[in-house]
Amino acid sequence: MHSLVPQLFATLGACLGAFSQGSVVVWSSNALQHIPEEILGDSKEWIVSIFMIGAGLVPWFATLAFQHVGKKWTLVAISFPFIGGWLLLFLAKNTAMLLLGRFITGFCGGMFILAAPAYSSEIAETKYRGALGSLMQVMVCLGMLFVNFNCSTDWRVLSGLCIIFPALMAVWMFFIPRSPEFLVTKGKYEEAKLSLQWFRGGAGADVEKELKEIENNVEDRRRAGAVTVRKLVTQARYVKPLGTVLTLMALQQLSGINYILGYSTLIMESAGTSLDQCVSTMLLGCVQLLGSVATIFLIDKCGRRMLLIISELFISLSMLGVAVFFLLLENCEDCNNGGGNGTSISTTTTTMLPQLDISKSTLDEVGFLPLVSLMLFLAVFFLGLGPIPFILNVELIPPEARALSSSFAISFNWVISFLVAQFVPSIGDALGKSSCYFMFSGIALLGTLFVILLVPETKGKSEDEIKALYQTKEDTESLISNDILL
Repeated sequence: MHSLVPQLFATLGACLGAFSQGSVVVWSSNALQHIPEEILGDSKEWIVSIFMIGAGLVPWFATLAFQHVGKKWTLVAISFPFIGGWLLLFLAKNTAMLLLGRFITGFCGGMFILAAPAYSSEIAETKYRGALGSLMQVMVCLGMLFVNFNCSTDWRVLSGLCIIFPALMAVWMFFIPRSPEFLVTKGKYEEAKLSLQWFRGGAGADVEKELKEIENNVEDRRRAGAVTVRKLVTQARYVKPLGTVLTLMALQQLSGINYILGYSTLIMESAGTSLDQCVSTMLLGCVQLLGSVATIFLIDKCGRRMLLIISELFISLSMLGVAVFFLLLENCEDCNNGGGNGTSISTTTTTMLPQLDISKSTLDEVGFLPLVSLMLFLAVFFLGLGPIPFILNVELIPPEARALSSSFAISFNWVISFLVAQFVPSIGDALGKSSCYFMFSGIALLGTLFVILLVPETKGKSEDEIKALYQTKEDTESLISNDILL
């Protein structure tokens, strides 16, 4: 019986980069409260969102890096510019330094969250694949929680503290073997065997059968040849899983997650709740961590599909709760309209929805709704819709098309994320914040139906079994023909 410990140890090291990316995502929630106006200028939305542009560029560089140096050395190498990005934020004296630091940390963090699950997938046994793949999201949440617990810390000090984690990851990963799969692709079979033995518990581990499977998979990929963009968008065995993954990526970002994380402190301030905003963001951070931890234990028991359904359904309900609260607040004439702090997300009474006559006492009775709804949102998001699209991005796509399709999927994810973070505050100012949350709720409800009808279950399935889910009759005949010719 093989040991889980080396696989877990290696995955934790790789996912330290994901911890750093979690810090990048919510850094603005802290920083926007403390950066002086003369440094911040009129760039709040860009400070929040520009890291997403950096992250969106990652896949096109990652494909080359993974092919030539592998995931391990990519993780080690990218930690150095990541440290440089945090130093820029630490030393920032103007808006340009802030934007450049955010762009660099977004790019490096995006590389981490792409490389970590890919590395984990290559070293993990099938029975541990889902749980180890979910660790990335747990580490992202820990990174967010680190910033949430430093919500009153000076933004420069916080930026300096964030340097620790990419530096630790570089040292950690330096001593971990390369993945057996990468070594096999380079023809280093003996080194691949030693690597696989290390990941399975030591030199005495019997890995011959598994190593042969890896060699066969690599050979199958070589026989299939490089997948062109034309094949990717015309052949059913690629189009169908890619369409599923792209839709899940869109649903993930159209839930409003990065808008909520980037502006969480300001959202709670705008809601005018009596609980201290710093305490509120700490509670939100704890809840999202619990959701991510629960995924590790549930994903290989309940399956990917069931967790996605639960996640989308309760996201819809939680966003409905936030929407109802802001609708009441927008129609409360004697309320303080969200604290009047002059931020870009301050509450407006302009709304597309019917006008109501709401008293302040009525609003006070439902003052718990924003915090409770956001806690529910984050718990169920990180239970399902957060980690699972990234896991399915690896599991559903055939190996020979994985690099190209993942580039499309991850870039698409970050583009949608950027658009949400950049434009939702303006939409909220124009139409009323409640309209935005009602839209998030409706999209999540549609997402629930999409998962029920069109997303397959991959729990416990081998690579060949997953391929068969999308294989047409023509694909099968083509594969048989190739085997006969060989």
